Amino acid sequence: MPENPTPGPEDAVVARFAHRVATRDQPPPRPDYGPGQAGIEACLAANLPALFPYLDPRRARTFAQVCYALMAAPRLNLQALADATGTARLTLYKALPQLEATQLVAGERSGGRHYYFLTRTGEDWVLATLR
Repeated sequence: MPENPTPGPEDAVVARFAHRVATRDQPPPRPDYGPGQAGIEACLAANLPALFPYLDPRRARTFAQVCYALMAAPRLNLQALADATGTARLTLYKALPQLEATQLVAGERSGGRHYYFLTRTGEDWVLATLR
């Protein structure tokens, strides 16, 4: 029996199988959505259909922009939110009730203005999604 047998094709099959068994219970690697704000918003938008099964991709982008803006600033009124997301106030008037219905975002009146913020559930979902 030789001391250093040359590896055969069977050894490669065994090595691939051993790697597959060793890593089968690990979660799949997180897709790379790119750097910066656009990457974070893309990651959020890609994970929103789990909460909104019939979500239009354009609406998912708006929802992700709202979540990102509220990550950066804890409380924003509608005009500040529109400025931060680069969307029209009318678009936000349509999007915010849906975000409030899933309890990702909540609103409150203070000093004659309506402020929006991420709820505890929303903060937990955003953080879990981005990790």
